[in-house]
Amino acid sequence: MAALLVIFVHGWSVTSTDTYGELPARLAAESTKGGGPKLDVQHLYLGKYISFRDEVRLPDLSRAFEAALQPVLAQAGAQRRFVCITHSTGGPVVRDWFDRHYVQTKLTGQCPMSHLIMLAPANFGSALAQLGKSRLGAIKAWFDGVEPGQGVLDWLELGSPEACELNLRWINDYPRLKLTESANPIFQFVLSGETIDRKLYDFINPYTGEIGSDGVVRLAAANLNASHIILQQPAIIAGESLPSARKRLRSLEYVRGRRSASTAFKIVAGASHSGGDKGIMRSVRNDGAPHATVDAILRCLRVADAGSYAALTQAFSSENATLQAIDNRLEIEKVPVLPDRRYFHDPHAMVTFRLLDSEGMSAPEVKLLLTAGPNHDPNQLPEGFLADRQFNKRSGNLTFFLNHAALTGCPAIPGPKPGQTARLEWIARPPYGLKIQSRDGEHFVEHWESELHSSVKDLLPMISANETTIIDIRLTRVVREGTFRLTRQLVSQSFKNTEPGGVIG
Repeated sequence: MAALLVIFVHGWSVTSTDTYGELPARLAAESTKGGGPKLDVQHLYLGKYISFRDEVRLPDLSRAFEAALQPVLAQAGAQRRFVCITHSTGGPVVRDWFDRHYVQTKLTGQCPMSHLIMLAPANFGSALAQLGKSRLGAIKAWFDGVEPGQGVLDWLELGSPEACELNLRWINDYPRLKLTESANPIFQFVLSGETIDRKLYDFINPYTGEIGSDGVVRLAAANLNASHIILQQPAIIAGESLPSARKRLRSLEYVRGRRSASTAFKIVAGASHSGGDKGIMRSVRNDGAPHATVDAILRCLRVADAGSYAALTQAFSSENATLQAIDNRLEIEKVPVLPDRRYFHDPHAMVTFRLLDSEGMSAPEVKLLLTAGPNHDPNQLPEGFLADRQFNKRSGNLTFFLNHAALTGCPAIPGPKPGQTARLEWIARPPYGLKIQSRDGEHFVEHWESELHSSVKDLLPMISANETTIIDIRLTRVVREGTFRLTRQLVSQSFKNTEPGGVIG
């Protein structure tokens, strides 16, 4: 393999290149070892971008990245390609750059990037972003001498319209590009941990200890293997009676489901988001000792064609399954004086619901309920199934973080000693569905109640562990008679107390 040009891109609110730790030097040192990829240390660049100013947004960063990159490529020589290694928000920044400058312009064959290796990327956002925009986040930024970075946090907030747009393009449009099979292939990798560094736990922000995450980014939010589901209410039929329309619109119809192209995803054992002890990037030492992050990166760099990429993708998947096996889910934290604390590292899944109506408008006034069992009852959902729920005020999108093991059922988890049981068996309660509840009363423009349990028997197959599923629910915007009337009576009339009538087709 020819010498590699390597560019590092850091995460949000970073103010120093110290953030990269010893990883760049370690990778350069690995190039001297036999059989490893050759890294030219003279062509190793550390990114420095501004994310801590409120006016800067993610598209601004991708535009600035392109401007900073061109002189480097010109100096490196014609046809020279580069490897990009990112951390956290750096992943979405480079993905946005690639999308804007090469995918949307139909120039993917000319992209100078060969490998994108993302460490703990917030590809679908971070639950902490919403807290980072709060008063506490602003106070912390003030003490650090920087602004909170509101513009970038807007993108990172779960369910943001910008993140959804990029990820829906990734799911629906990118598979046709066959990036790994082109003349100039582009290989993308996600390496992320699910270990919580208890030393960095913040009692004010419980997300820093969230199971299924590395303390900042959830595995499901990092993983680029994702799905997009569209559910839809039937349309209004002209002349249909009100009772008939209400009954017919009560069932949501399954329209389409798509998955992204298969992407290499590795759960790095023992890795948290940051910190010198367990951080997926900062814990790397340039001492030659084995390190899970270094090993995974070197395996990614050895990929040179579609076949080796597919093989590594499959190998990572198998290793993930072993890491999350029943016998490996129990964590015991030794606490002085107090009893030991137990944590169960179950696989989780993230679901973002986009509630839209037939006019493309958000429908924030409706309530979404998940259901379980043959009677489609929210009260039948298994205990512990819901880890978190966030509402994005800008988009109206709802993001649920679900314990996938609770939904699918889970065998008993063994205790630390032979014959012990740390947690009893969990029993699944399928089928799983959802209900849309409308606001009370009669309204001139409204969305009606609907349920998913007829055309699709179970919601669960749409939701995969360690992945994000975006579910669009397209509700029919119902306009009632009386919203607009014409009269020939010229005497003054009040229509203040007009009641809604039938439906307008």
